[in-house]
Amino acid sequence: MTFWFGVPHSPGLVALSVVVAICSGYVGLGLAAQAADAFGLHRRGLLAGAAWSLGLGIWTMHFIGMQAAELPKDTLYSVLLTLLSFLLCVLVVGIAAFIVSNKGSRKYAVPLAAFIMGTGIVLMHYIGMHAITGKYMMYHDLRFSFMAALIAVAASYGALHMFELEVSRWTLSISSVIFGFAVSGMHYTAMMGTQFIPMEIAHMTFGPSVSRDALMIVVAVLAFIVSAVFLLYLVPERNPETITTPVAPERTIVGARARLGNATVVPVENEGATRLFPVSDIHAIQATTHYSLIFDGRHEHFSPWSISEMETRLDKSAFMRVHRSHLIAVGKVQALRKSGDSAVVETGVDTIRMIPVSRTHYAELKSRLGLRAIQRTHLRSRKAS
Repeated sequence: MTFWFGVPHSPGLVALSVVVAICSGYVGLGLAAQAADAFGLHRRGLLAGAAWSLGLGIWTMHFIGMQAAELPKDTLYSVLLTLLSFLLCVLVVGIAAFIVSNKGSRKYAVPLAAFIMGTGIVLMHYIGMHAITGKYMMYHDLRFSFMAALIAVAASYGALHMFELEVSRWTLSISSVIFGFAVSGMHYTAMMGTQFIPMEIAHMTFGPSVSRDALMIVVAVLAFIVSAVFLLYLVPERNPETITTPVAPERTIVGARARLGNATVVPVENEGATRLFPVSDIHAIQATTHYSLIFDGRHEHFSPWSISEMETRLDKSAFMRVHRSHLIAVGKVQALRKSGDSAVVETGVDTIRMIPVSRTHYAELKSRLGLRAIQRTHLRSRKAS
């Protein structure tokens, strides 16, 4: 009896599978990070996009890896099990994205999400493996299976750890690379422990089946879609239609950037022109993946400055970081509301905007708003009465 241990692979397709996983991780994790600061239908849409991007990338990576493997001839793929592996993958990573994007999540949220995601990736792999049939019997070495599961969970934690830090272009890039190696590392480790034992008769496939060539076409199209979505996601976010408030006359932006601390103007972009927006009109600032959005009480304005640069250049006595993705003008806060373990502030003129406040900044914000002093005075008056 002949054993085929450690299936040979095509290096080019292996490299392609890793790149596809990294690209999908960048888009999916970026959407999940944006969902942490969104509300209502917008949040649901971002979470759905994150789940589909991550799930599609994981599934596509897996089957590119299967195409890279020199499997026995006449191998067929069960359509039902292949689709089941994809749907399971989307469901699991969607749950993980929801957990880490929840502002009220506990400190164990990221480890829990990493365990769910890593376990789901492993299950998707083995369901996908048993979707293939031919004149052989598969045997999986449990040592490699266990090692693959450890790699998937540990690397998933490394990728999702971004949500415990400030989300920026660099943390997202590092997390997406870790995610890509988590998926591909798990896959190829598991394949090292897979043995194909030749048999004279092929096993029956579970439901309808497709050939390797037909699946290759599907995988090629999906890989193209993943790459296209990744490139589109790199395009800076702009929304010129919302920029309607008049701004200061255009000046040289170099001078504005050179002014460190207590800046009086902030650059905004509108229809290809860079203009300077008065800091005194800012109510709140929200970070996007690469840049930031300025809220003036009525409309949003796109700024090329990052949230970290905003925090460095603006007057710290007037602005405060209340969340990893939000700055507020303290003097323009209209209300502070407790929301579970965290809180939200209300600000705006014609449009009221709800800004999340993390637990670590809640006490400081109350102090800066003078609410602690008011509360102590109220308690003393109640005791005196």
